[in-house]
Amino acid sequence: MGKKYFTLSFDDGLEQDKRVIRLMRQYGLKGTFNLNAGLFGTRGEVKGLGTFSFQDCPEGVKHKWPFSYVQHNRIPLDEVCQVYEGMEIATHGFRHEPLGAVSEDEMRASVDADKAALEKIFGTTVVGHAYAQGSTSPAVQAYLKAQGYQYARVVFPTGGFAFPDDPLNFRPSSSLILKNAVKLVERFKREEPGEKDLLLFLWAHSYEMDYEKGNASWYALERLFESIAGRSDIVYCTNSEAFAHI
Repeated sequence: MGKKYFTLSFDDGLEQDKRVIRLMRQYGLKGTFNLNAGLFGTRGEVKGLGTFSFQDCPEGVKHKWPFSYVQHNRIPLDEVCQVYEGMEIATHGFRHEPLGAVSEDEMRASVDADKAALEKIFGTTVVGHAYAQGSTSPAVQAYLKAQGYQYARVVFPTGGFAFPDDPLNFRPSSSLILKNAVKLVERFKREEPGEKDLLLFLWAHSYEMDYEKGNASWYALERLFESIAGRSDIVYCTNSEAFAHI
């Protein structure tokens, strides 16, 4: 009989992660935070339309209708160990480089610098990566494998619960802010694993909850956490714990 695994993933290392982590601890959930070691403490805003974010902006940029703007401030270096205590840390590009779109030398430098810095800061071995902008390639995946990575996530969802054939180029079940996230949670709770394990993998940027629209809201996030928490038939785990057995 297989098992059911639930894990969360958040990108960029943002101030809003603090609120996410408080909620995760409140509901007994686990997950992974994907950090850019070369950008700790940087400040800015994200410009979006509705809940779709498409442009980084400097802090204090003039806001123009009909766009939405939310804070995108990364947690400073001197706070990160305390903030992320008990959570898994993974790489996300030293300075958020899209690894599949830069030169091979730049890709390797980004991976090496991010991994080395995070391992030194947190005193742990980093085995996971989230592709900035979802950008990857076979060369990137081969390099991550050579550096000891166990998994790496893109952004486009599957809408399902199957473990991926290639953990170094895997798609999540959904984003927390998509309309199908709540339905996926309800379906996952009903699903029986059979012989194969099931994985519900949800990801987001914590700043997206500041849009306060639909599923991109703190209210919706807490209701989803509340809905899936506390079940004896679900293994609540970090990303690496989910992939450790495959």
